Order: sequence, then C-alpha cells, then structure tokens
Amino acid sequence: MRTGTAAETAAQLEAELEQYPEERGEILVEAAQAWRQAGDDDRAVALLTQAVALDGEEGGNARVELAEVLFDLGRTEQAQAQLEELRSQPLSTPVPYHLAAELMEYRGELPEAAAWFDLAAARLTKQELADRNAEFGFLTHASNIVTGRRRVRQALGLTPDELDESVQSAPQWAEDLVGASAQPPGEVRVLFWPRAEIPRAHEAWPHLVEHTEADAIMADREKANRELSETGVARILMVPLTTAKLQEFATRTGLDPAEEDTRLACLNEIFEEGGALSWPPARNEPCWCGSGAKYKKCCGRPSLS
Repeated sequence: MRTGTAAETAAQLEAELEQYPEERGEILVEAAQAWRQAGDDDRAVALLTQAVALDGEEGGNARVELAEVLFDLGRTEQAQAQLEELRSQPLSTPVPYHLAAELMEYRGELPEAAAWFDLAAARLTKQELADRNAEFGFLTHASNIVTGRRRVRQALGLTPDELDESVQSAPQWAEDLVGASAQPPGEVRVLFWPRAEIPRAHEAWPHLVEHTEADAIMADREKANRELSETGVARILMVPLTTAKLQEFATRTGLDPAEEDTRLACLNEIFEEGGALSWPPARNEPCWCGSGAKYKKCCGRPSLS
C-alpha cells in the first residue's frame, strides 16, 4: 500500500514500471495523475506521452487524458492535435472515443461531443447494444454511450433518431439513487457471491446463480465495475454475500431470499456491520473476489479490460 505525498506516490508508481511491464499503460497514467496532484504538470505530460505511444486502447485512453491536461494548461492547439490524431486512428474499441466525447461535453463543445459520441456508438457490437435490455443493462458501458449521445443531441436540438429512441429509462430505484442531478452517484454498493460461495448459492438458488463458472462470473463483475467507474462513479464497494448469511437473514426477517428487495436489505445490513470491500484493491493486495491471489494476478489483470 502506497503512503506519503502525491510526489512520493508518483515516484513509487514509476518504480513499478520495470517490475510490471504488462501494466505499463495503467501505471504511466496513474503516475501522471499523481504528478499533477503534486504540481508537476511537465512530468505528467511526459508520462502521458509515453503512454500514448503504446497505441491501441491504452494509447487512445492516454491520448484523451493528455488532451485534458493540455486543455487545463491552456495549450489548446496541442490538445486538439491529440484528439485529431485519435480521430485518425481507426480503433475497434469505443472507450477512447467515449472519453473524448465526455471531455468535449464537459468543455461545452457540444457539436464536437456529438461527433465523438457517434464514433463511440459506431463501435458498439450488436451484443453490447442488446445487453442494454438486461436487468442491469442501464449500467453497461454501451448504455452510457447511447444515453450520453442522446443527451448531447437533445441539447443541440437534433431530431431523435432510432438509436436515441432505443434508450430505456433506468428503474425507479436507480433514479432515486442518482437523484435529480442526473450525475453518477458518488458511491455504489455491489452485492456479490465470493468464489467459494458460488457452488453453494447455485445449489440453493439455481435461478439466481445459473452456473458455477466462477472465473466467468468474476470477470463479468470486474468488467461491470470498470464500466461503472468509467461513468464517473467515485467509489465502488463490494459487499460479499454467503448462503448462510442470506438464509439466516431471510429466516430472521421472514422475507423471501429469492426476492431482490430481500438481498438489498441484507446488503445494507452487511454494510452496516463493516463487511464491505473497496474496489479496486491496490495491485499487490488480495483480490476482492476471495481467490486469495493478489489483485494484479487475478481480477485486476489488464487482459480483462
């Protein structure tokens, strides 16, 4: 666990570059952010420039981060040049284009934001678009892109198109969580079955836990967390649930363990008892999933992005 000032944290991160070459892009961006907090913008720009050279999604994401820093420093032409370079690179992933869209929207440059949202939406697969209709589809990255696109187009007074009209409202409980500000919540609590509990939960409630492929379940949850983080959620707390806890809670309260409201009430009790885990853990800390492995070697692997 890193301690000390922002400059010390940045230096510690840079020291990890040789030790974890497979995580170079992530470490460079984190170190750049720490240097900015420490007031060394030049060092931040230098590290982000290195990250941009990695190409692919990592390089594209870093390019948007670099553009944001350059805008903040008043180096507008250089920032715009970074975005134009991204526009000229036909990446298959929507993520860098979505980040650019949100950056332009934040800056109030709505026509540019709309164009970037179009680029991001064009890279969504049919499956990603279809997944928006699932129970928690409104939390997916695809939903966030399409909803953001509609928001900007509405602000520009554009006539809704088929993609705009496909946007579905979030359920009432989610709207209550977010509030009238329409901004991402500062904190989200996620109830999950730790690895060892998945077979037990499947046996007890097969309609809730349809299979016992722990790796796939954890990879899906990690991906969903990363998508939540990209929407602007500041803090994600993982709340582990065991079959014994849910059965005990249901018996004590007289509620049906198969009902979502019961599990949410159980989540709140576990949270109040101090049972939540902060996501993501540091790379060298135990993984949130309960595997016992370090996060960087388990759900925190860059290949799961």
